[in-house]
Amino acid sequence: MTFSLTHIRWLRVLGVAISVIAFSFIALMVITAGYACVLAWQARGAPDQGAISRFAAAVSPRLMPWLECVLALILSYTVGRKIEEGGTIQGLLIGILAGVLGLAVALFFRGHLSPSSLIFSFGVAGAGCIGGFLGEKWPDKK
Repeated sequence: MTFSLTHIRWLRVLGVAISVIAFSFIALMVITAGYACVLAWQARGAPDQGAISRFAAAVSPRLMPWLECVLALILSYTVGRKIEEGGTIQGLLIGILAGVLGLAVALFFRGHLSPSSLIFSFGVAGAGCIGGFLGEKWPDKK
């Protein structure tokens, strides 16, 4: 079976890749807000803003790459289920684009790229490829 790059829905790929990064930020904000609620409950008032900032700064570099990998897998799987053929290629493209966007975000916020962020960008690409492959193998029943 041959698949041409002209069959790729580029807007969908770009939208899903941006969604991977956006949902990982949203998940991190929800976790940080939950921590702030726990601090507010313990203090019975306004929480310590410094403690919240330190928590976010400590958790973000460790959690964001894993969130990006999991979300790339899940969202590529859903895209792969909806299309007829080429789910693996589209999942790989989603993963590559999400990995590059994740590197850009890491560079913007941290000011440098670490070897672990480069490794995780390949992991995001692999997760997107696996998600697209699984979605292609188990498509939606119509």
